[in-house]
Amino acid sequence: MLLLRNSIRQLLRMKGRAVLFLLLLTFASGLCSIGRGFLIMNQEKMEAYEDSFMTIGTVEQKADKVKERMIWDAETRDYHIFNNSVYNSYVPLSVLDFEGADYLSGPERRCFYGSYMPQYEMYGAGMAMNMGEIVEGSPVEDAVPDHPIKFQVTRVLAGRGIMEGNVINFCDHRNPKPEMLYKDKTYVMSLQYYPGHEDQKSFEGEYVSEYIPYPVVESDQVDIDGNEVPDEVEDGHFCDEVTEGFYESERGQRWLNVIASLDYTLHIFPVTGTNDIYLMMAFYNGSAHISQGREFTKEEYARGDRVCLVSELFAQRAGLGIGDELPLALLYANYGRTPGRAFGTNSAAAFSMVNAKGEIYPVFEEGDYKIIGMYGGQSGLKDDYGLGYNEIIIPSRSVKNSDADNILESGPMTGSNTSFCIANGTIDEYMEKWGMLQIPNVEITFYDRGYSELEANINNMKYIARLLIVMGVSMVLMVLGYFSWLFILKQKERTAVERCLGFRKWHSFVSLFSGIFLLILVGSVCGAAAGSCLSGAIADRAVKEDYYDKTFGNSMVTDAENMEEMSYEQAEPWKAAAECALAVMAAGAVIASAGIYGNLRKEPMKMLAGRDE
Repeated sequence: MLLLRNSIRQLLRMKGRAVLFLLLLTFASGLCSIGRGFLIMNQEKMEAYEDSFMTIGTVEQKADKVKERMIWDAETRDYHIFNNSVYNSYVPLSVLDFEGADYLSGPERRCFYGSYMPQYEMYGAGMAMNMGEIVEGSPVEDAVPDHPIKFQVTRVLAGRGIMEGNVINFCDHRNPKPEMLYKDKTYVMSLQYYPGHEDQKSFEGEYVSEYIPYPVVESDQVDIDGNEVPDEVEDGHFCDEVTEGFYESERGQRWLNVIASLDYTLHIFPVTGTNDIYLMMAFYNGSAHISQGREFTKEEYARGDRVCLVSELFAQRAGLGIGDELPLALLYANYGRTPGRAFGTNSAAAFSMVNAKGEIYPVFEEGDYKIIGMYGGQSGLKDDYGLGYNEIIIPSRSVKNSDADNILESGPMTGSNTSFCIANGTIDEYMEKWGMLQIPNVEITFYDRGYSELEANINNMKYIARLLIVMGVSMVLMVLGYFSWLFILKQKERTAVERCLGFRKWHSFVSLFSGIFLLILVGSVCGAAAGSCLSGAIADRAVKEDYYDKTFGNSMVTDAENMEEMSYEQAEPWKAAAECALAVMAAGAVIASAGIYGNLRKEPMKMLAGRDE
């Protein structure tokens, strides 16, 4: 203690230098502490937020050209022109499998299957579905149906909108050259309700209607490459003459199959296979969520276990619960549309359920699937990116058999059916590698919930933090070096006198070191503590709330109107202060000890003689 008091007494003789040293060291330690605090905070923020963000990419093949499609309108006596996208060929999913892609999941090209479950109704609770009408009948008089004509319905084979004996308005509305219909012949035809012509109002009142052809006999079947499978029925065919023994003929049998398939439609549920439910936009953007049970595990995806997720509304209506089994029987595969577009809340997409042979598609995969979870949220909104009404979700690998002979529609990769997941913050790296492939007609869009913007802000703070640390360390070394020279190297006379008075070397060391180390201790601790408090205050003011886009727009450009707040609190606020204080004290101790050791190596008389000279 005597040596410490003597050291402090010597420092008090240089109050100005001591106070200046203390202030400068406090300031320099504070800079280091602020910088280190920001670095720790950034690291903790990134780790805390990593699970809250997911970067997915969607893939869309652009059309090779646009072709005009002309549709005749019998009311206006003119063509309506529509533009159709034309693809020379469909780009395969394999183009996404390139070196360095490093996918976390995917890429996958999803299709949906139609599962026939006669024990359940697809559209229950009193909801009706317009499937069109199939009727037999004859025109009231010979006429060409290029305008609404009177048609007597004698038999209803399918449908709910027409009663036997009704006389309806019929118009071959989209055919510029319809054929003559004769009153002494019976026809079987498929019809669809349609608003009537304006010029009929004067005869039938304000609300007029008619029925127009609704082709269902022709098949939409395609092969694995998306090419149409040859079918003997011409495009747009909707009508045949019924003669004796007609339904025993090949064409008549096709009509019977079509009629039977319409009943199937009431019990066919959309089923989607995936390797990650969050590659489906509905789950990614939160419009759908697991409300009961759980989602699939990695092992279930990999093994292709027969487990499924169902809508909680369907489960409630059907009396199903977690753990129950659902018998799926897959009839067809659709690569052209998504369930969100094909299955709305009260209507299904209009595609034929018969194949090119005129037969109802046979089951190509069946089995009991265990319900492990239910989802809630929006569905059945006629949205390509949404979920279909009563959609069932299964692991892709659970479908073991090929669907090559049961494909009723095909199409290109689109943002709603093709996606993958990569690590957060690797978009630029991925796109650089993708660009090297030079595939011009495929566009990739990324969604990351605002991670790119958050990462940019955190990186900016990281650069500032590193700059503060460099400045602080440089200043600490300069302050320690300069004042060690003032307090130690310039105190050779004091060391020499103490040695001459009989002080041992370690006594002289403690006499010089204890005082300056006390200043280093106070300055480093105060500076580091102040820096920690200041960094916390700055962080609380500047990055108290991080924003990220939870909509599923292209979040590489964040929409401020769709942002949510997420507060952040530093987990270990004094970690940076402790590290900086210890580092400054260690550096000060080393520098001071080196200076003192230099003095003690010299002989006392030589130091006194050198001073006299």
